[in-house]
Amino acid sequence: MTAAPADARPRALIVPVRVIAATVLAAAAVALLSEALTTSDRPTHAVIWGSLALAASAFALLCLVGVRRGAGLGLARWRLGPWILLWYGVAFGLATATWSHSPTTGASAEIALSSVLRALWLVTVGMVIWAFGYLVGPGRMARDRAARMVGKLGRRYAAEIRSPMAPWILYAIGIAARLASVATSGHFGYVGDTSSVATATGYAQFLAGFSLCAPLAVAAAAIQLYRERIPGARATLTVLFLSELVFGAAAGGKQSFVITVLAVAIPFSATRHHFPKILLVVFPLIFLTVVIPFNRAYRGAVRGNSSSLAPSQALAAAPDIFRQTILRANPVTALPNTFTYLLQRIQEIDSPAIIMQRTPGQIAFISPAQLVEAPAAGIVPRAIWPGKPILATGDQISHEYFGLPVTSVTSSAVTPVADLYRHGGWIPVIPGMFLLGCGVRLLDDILDVRANPHAIFLVLLAFPILVKNEVDWITLVAGIPSTVLIWLLAVALTFRARRLT
Repeated sequence: MTAAPADARPRALIVPVRVIAATVLAAAAVALLSEALTTSDRPTHAVIWGSLALAASAFALLCLVGVRRGAGLGLARWRLGPWILLWYGVAFGLATATWSHSPTTGASAEIALSSVLRALWLVTVGMVIWAFGYLVGPGRMARDRAARMVGKLGRRYAAEIRSPMAPWILYAIGIAARLASVATSGHFGYVGDTSSVATATGYAQFLAGFSLCAPLAVAAAAIQLYRERIPGARATLTVLFLSELVFGAAAGGKQSFVITVLAVAIPFSATRHHFPKILLVVFPLIFLTVVIPFNRAYRGAVRGNSSSLAPSQALAAAPDIFRQTILRANPVTALPNTFTYLLQRIQEIDSPAIIMQRTPGQIAFISPAQLVEAPAAGIVPRAIWPGKPILATGDQISHEYFGLPVTSVTSSAVTPVADLYRHGGWIPVIPGMFLLGCGVRLLDDILDVRANPHAIFLVLLAFPILVKNEVDWITLVAGIPSTVLIWLLAVALTFRARRLT
């Protein structure tokens, strides 16, 4: 009798366990949803039960999707689909429970608890439709075409970094693009004069794209260290990693810290086939006790009530703010408050809630045709079409839906499901979320970070856009060509070219 393969026995045990887990979580979601409906006369309680029901649904779908993803649900292989479901469960589910204390100030105070309940239903249905699209997939023809494109790239460029200088060259391109953007716009991330956000130039789009080469350079250095083990790679990675953290902190953003860590974690886990355990412990601790407190203090200092500091002034103030943050860092007292603040910041239910609350009663639906026309227009570079309308959906949501004054330059997170709803209600949501699920499945089918280091770059570029889920449908679709072009450029600059025969 022939023995079963070694990896077949664990899988034979894992699959039934995951099916059982998915069934239990789905049953829990139904029970929690029933409780939410029962307590609908007490909105505060209903929101808590509803948010837990959404989280249970997301984790049930994660187990269901993970049945075909091996031992790690696809998370350790950096499949985007499982990560998206995990984020749905946390950002739309668990984090929404913070609405048990309804905000009385700020833009969120405009949202009624009944609207949050309706939004939870919208997101849950949209998530299930997305998961159905992911499980069904885009079809053999789309997979074959995408696989051929990735295969051609693999035949043109090898899996090895072309030289020890490649990460430095890539990083220099990213830094040059950032400096040029600061010089021409007067702002750097959260810092400086943000009035230029309401305007656009023909070169801004190119500078924004080239600036993405900086985190890709960190990933290239990590590939050299963990996959190729070349001499000097550790020093290169250390310098580029720390430099990227400094630039991200100076820009006043938290996402850049996460992306920089991902630029190291993805190549590491792709090579070692497991997550870097030290990052699982150290990263959350540093993020909660240092990054978030520094970011809050830095933002408060550089953009006060009366005026904003120029980038040079903000950079001069940053070291002292960082020093004060380190001196005050106390995990025992800081972690609970920071964790609560983080949940409030990452919760994504606000935009779907305010859009459902005011559309179409106060603000009319937008034509569904815009979901096709606007991305097509967005693909055209502004250098070719100088008069192209400015796509600032987040700013529009802040002013029209949350009622913020037009003098306030701010951007609200807009999720694809909420943007689809404001373009005609439920009808665009169903095909839109289905297609989005199919598209993510296509990426997961053709991108294997363990077998193909080229895929690491595209996963890193797509991860904050697709997983964080804070962009509208139009921006998401219109950004696909530029993301692919930056990926191809970075691969061409970084990996050794094969001799064509």
